[in-house]
Amino acid sequence: MVIILALSAFSCTGDPEQDLPESVKELENVTIHEYGSEPSYSLSLNRLLTITDSEEVLFGRIGIIEVDEADRIYIREGARENLGIYVFDSEGTYLTKIGRSGDGPGEFRSIMDLKIHDNQLFAVDGSLFRLQIFELDTFSLVREIPIDPTQLDQPDNEGFWIPTKVHVLNDDTLLMTFMNLTSGMITKSYYKLNLDGDVMSDRIMSIDHINQLSDPVSGSVIFDPFSGIGRSGISADNKFYTTFSDEMLFRVYDTNGNYLRAFYHPFNHSSLSRNEALNFHDSESFRRALQHNGIPDKWRAFENMVLDDENRIWVSTITDDKDTYEWWVIESDGTLLAKKELPRSVFIQTIIRNHVYTVKLDDDTSQWQVGKYEIELR
Repeated sequence: MVIILALSAFSCTGDPEQDLPESVKELENVTIHEYGSEPSYSLSLNRLLTITDSEEVLFGRIGIIEVDEADRIYIREGARENLGIYVFDSEGTYLTKIGRSGDGPGEFRSIMDLKIHDNQLFAVDGSLFRLQIFELDTFSLVREIPIDPTQLDQPDNEGFWIPTKVHVLNDDTLLMTFMNLTSGMITKSYYKLNLDGDVMSDRIMSIDHINQLSDPVSGSVIFDPFSGIGRSGISADNKFYTTFSDEMLFRVYDTNGNYLRAFYHPFNHSSLSRNEALNFHDSESFRRALQHNGIPDKWRAFENMVLDDENRIWVSTITDDKDTYEWWVIESDGTLLAKKELPRSVFIQTIIRNHVYTVKLDDDTSQWQVGKYEIELR
């Protein structure tokens, strides 16, 4: 059953015992899906290859993957002493490394994001406040774009701004994400920039990203692992999806920040015991902060969200099984396509051309692994 609300005053779900959250009631043009609805397909992920340490490559900390039109794989190496971008062909054969640690042209202090557009690789350096563009025929640096947060319409009390992600809207315009660090909340704000680094728009939107808890004794702030995390992404058809992971509520905007629609799946949250919450971190400061701010009795709905190149949303929902996530594959209108359990140690990074690319740190060998899988829906 699917219910579409045109007016925010109306409330109904597929589960008669479950009321809609206020965040859903206040929205217009929201599609509400039936509680416990079954997916349309079963999903299989068939492993095609694994990339791990070799004589040529020693991974220290990886986490961002991009894939070009030739199915070459670009892997961000984030270890400070070994910063750069490893490049492999479609069969997993090592080709080259782009960049290294440093401040000069083609070098990095941090690699926050990678994007491929029109045979070019865009790399965001949040520490050096710049975007570097590499040409993919030769892997050479072709352009360096400075990013100046002082151009932004930021109030004086909004703390420190760091560029973290980029989306290439077209050949002339970038959509840049800035992380804003304050004492109570980390937020993400979005602006359009041109290829000279000039800000072309007012703030398009701002969303909460991570809640922080305050320790009443030390005054330190600590990431809250139980409340929601703000997730966002831009689809292949340039629609902007935002969500806060305490609920399965997804809002859709255009890239000017205009609200278009939303969809919602009622969700049975996994329970969280007091003992489990207090011992999540072995830290007295964390326990004091949690007790001071209130101990929740349930987990957030999901951990992560990834958009694929077919405008589908992949969401890693949190269940009572602490070893796995149940990944939901959702159409752009919210229709549930498939579910698939994967170990929590496996992180889906990129989904493109019917392939899933994952990152995993192997518990037995302490080696990083990148997996490539073929998607089969049936």
